[in-house]
Amino acid sequence: MQKAIAVFEATLITPNAPFDQYLNGDETALNAQQKAGLQAFMDNGCVACHSGINLGGEQFQPFGVVENPGEDLLPPGDKGRFDVSQLPEDEFVFKVPGLRNIALTPPYFHTGKVWDLKQAVRVMGTAQLGIDLSEDDVENITAFLHSLTGDQPRIVYPVLPPSTAETPRPNP
Repeated sequence: MQKAIAVFEATLITPNAPFDQYLNGDETALNAQQKAGLQAFMDNGCVACHSGINLGGEQFQPFGVVENPGEDLLPPGDKGRFDVSQLPEDEFVFKVPGLRNIALTPPYFHTGKVWDLKQAVRVMGTAQLGIDLSEDDVENITAFLHSLTGDQPRIVYPVLPPSTAETPRPNP
């Protein structure tokens, strides 16, 4: 079963995002707001953690580097990777998520407490960067994050025959 799931997951690539097209030389793939968002994303230091092909997902980092995000996002007793490793340096350390298709995957953060992508951008500004992002930066970065949405795979579910009284039943 694990192998079947792994093979299926390997097919769930989402190529051809506007950002990919832009990286491949199509200057028109991102609009002006998305380009401004990319610039703000880089200038504000988001790329320190969100880098690589998936803009994250490859490393663990402390959450709340500058300011603790509060109990609404980080419940008491939730110490992140520390719960697994028991190493003091892993307290409040979490996996940095990849940002591909982030606009399609609310809720945000490991607790699922934030449902709005703009709010997630604001939280990251204060908690990780120690800055209150301007509304322009929030809007622009959010627009850039939308450019990370690629072509979604088409999943076709099999049509199974209807169950009848003669349908074999599982034998536990």
